[in-house]
Amino acid sequence: MKRTYLLAAVVFTVLLSACSFESYEPIPKDSSIISTVNIKEMTISYYDMDKEEKLPDWRVDRPYIGGMILPDGDTLLLYGKTLETVDLYSLSKGEKIDSWETGEGIVNSLLVSDGTEIAFADQNRESIRFFDINGKEVKEVRAEKDPLTLLEAEDKLYVISYNQDMLTVIDLMNKERLPGFKVHPAAAGAIMSTGKDELWIGGHGKGTQIEERIHIYDLKNGTLKKEIPAPVMPVDFTKNEDNIFVLSHGSNTLYKLSGEGTKKDSIKVGANPFEIEVFEDKLIVAGYDSNEVYIINPENLSIEKTLKVGDGPFQIVTRER
Repeated sequence: MKRTYLLAAVVFTVLLSACSFESYEPIPKDSSIISTVNIKEMTISYYDMDKEEKLPDWRVDRPYIGGMILPDGDTLLLYGKTLETVDLYSLSKGEKIDSWETGEGIVNSLLVSDGTEIAFADQNRESIRFFDINGKEVKEVRAEKDPLTLLEAEDKLYVISYNQDMLTVIDLMNKERLPGFKVHPAAAGAIMSTGKDELWIGGHGKGTQIEERIHIYDLKNGTLKKEIPAPVMPVDFTKNEDNIFVLSHGSNTLYKLSGEGTKKDSIKVGANPFEIEVFEDKLIVAGYDSNEVYIINPENLSIEKTLKVGDGPFQIVTRER
């Protein structure tokens, strides 16, 4: 996920001269896994959470920036903006098993339609491209320039483009673009507020104006309902039954908010954190500059465990047993 301006920097910071590896240490089947895509050194880190042990890193030879585990629980899909293909690896075999020809430009992906399709954000083609699980492209829908954040809700896909202030809405049944609405500049990160027809969107800010607030929009008419303080640069969200959690990477802060937007708690975590996920009733946060993943209790926001990973964890990928 689930990063904005760092995408351009990836092209210049990764080491394109790395050696090529064709096989890797297999990942045990049927175990709970936390992994990270590390873009500073082009590795994938793995933790077996059932055995509470770190597994050997996969040192890949391509500048991946993100990925996902497909519904079979074994296939790891990886992509990168400068790559011509999306690549698939078998975790249990520790080897590449397929590549899908996409061309350059893929910066994000999301399983949609009950896990039967994958939506890719393609910034080179300024579109959302839908593939089935077997790698066949089934539809391409135009989006605003630089599509990045993807969010599925009620048979619709909401697409936030970092350099545009118009949100794209796509009907997932017919793969048709619906009327969108205006949002704030340099928006990034989003979550749906359950049962309220509200879309919460964060961002980095634009120019000298640093974003310090979450903007809440009414999905019925696209109007801005209210703003909630969450300094600085709220860029990622997750939630459980009772609360919404917001990660602000500019202040290294994790906020715990009620469904109404009231601040209930906060904690400083990591250095330059970009990514937050829920994993087995815990929160997990990746610190891009601290090279660590933090396991956090959502009730009191205490850090229960710190996991060392490779340099520059940019995206978290998990598998629950």
